[in-house]
Amino acid sequence: MSTPPDKSHIGGSAGKAVSTPNRLPSKKHYKNTVVLSVGPSKQEFTVHKELLCFYSDFFRAAFNGSFKEATEGRIELPDAQVDVFEIFQVWLYSRSLLNTEDLQDQPDYQKYPSFSALARLWVFGDKYQIPLLQNCAADAILHYTKDKGRFCTNVLKIAYDHTMEESPLRRLAIDILVFRMIHGKDANSILDEDSMPYWSKESLVDFARGISKAWMLGLPYRKFPEQGKCHYHIHAEGEHC
Repeated sequence: MSTPPDKSHIGGSAGKAVSTPNRLPSKKHYKNTVVLSVGPSKQEFTVHKELLCFYSDFFRAAFNGSFKEATEGRIELPDAQVDVFEIFQVWLYSRSLLNTEDLQDQPDYQKYPSFSALARLWVFGDKYQIPLLQNCAADAILHYTKDKGRFCTNVLKIAYDHTMEESPLRRLAIDILVFRMIHGKDANSILDEDSMPYWSKESLVDFARGISKAWMLGLPYRKFPEQGKCHYHIHAEGEHC
């Protein structure tokens, strides 16, 4: 079971996996460990099985069913990226996406992982059904944009290459580009020549719709519309942060 089950709508509602920050793991989630073989290099990571299952419907099905992963206590994730999994492993035990203290002395230290890493982390969470990770990644992208006043259009390409129509990551990327970034022919415009490879026909259409929406709402330049905290989150029906 190294390939996740098909989902009718990527970026849809959460299943049994925890999706809200008020639900915390207990000591029973730190008993048994399993091994995850990640990427083409098959780099191995040892993590607590029950903790994985607490956050992920995919891993719950893999390690508690009749598949060989359940009996062997190991699973292969050949399509996962090692750098993304390393961020996930830190988050799994800390629920934090802030860069670790050992990086703070680096001259190019930044508070969060790169925009690209956060977007790929969201996609990883989508593939392996980890809704709280997706919600944390979406929040980090939004906070990072507000802190730095900038955005990486590579997030747009990742969102449109790896998620389905109306996914929260797509909506987040489009809203940031519509409401916070520079348009037109300015040097730092999201529509300059260097940014064009990151756009697709589909994303340009969604962007145009977003611009039209902003005009109709009469929103001031670079101001986000008022919306709930969970606007870009994935939750089971009736749940919210």
